[in-house]
Amino acid sequence: MNTLRTVGTIIGSLFLFMIHIQCASGQQLDMKNPLPIKEAYFQKILSGVKGGANGFLIAIELKDTSGINLKYAYFKGKKVKLAPESTNKTVYIGHYMYPRQINDLIMSSDPKEEFKNKPPGITEKIPFALKEGECVIEYTKDNKQEIFKLDNLPEKPLKNFPM
Repeated sequence: MNTLRTVGTIIGSLFLFMIHIQCASGQQLDMKNPLPIKEAYFQKILSGVKGGANGFLIAIELKDTSGINLKYAYFKGKKVKLAPESTNKTVYIGHYMYPRQINDLIMSSDPKEEFKNKPPGITEKIPFALKEGECVIEYTKDNKQEIFKLDNLPEKPLKNFPM
């Protein structure tokens, strides 16, 4: 009986040890600026039409892009894909458009009619708890995935697009 208890204790201890090792091997958030950022900002986008598309864009300009490829920005609880601008490869742009509000719900005594209602969009949860103005950048540098947090992403004046 004591042997069984000892074996159980050893297995339990090894299990807890493995869990702690796995947690420590996760990605660590880099607090110092490892990227040669020249300018970074976000800007709201409003269509100017009721029910039109609204959102924001994120722009990050690098001084040097050698070996660096920006992938995603996590900002305002959203994951935004970043891509290099076509005219200037040192500038990465990401757009996020909020889903349009669906106001027309079909309410009927016939359940088959209500199947025509579209379900609300499911947004992907981001793996970071961010405060207002904080932005996490996911990038690759020399084929190694890294993450970095910007503490205060400044806002540029509102950008309106007439539709």
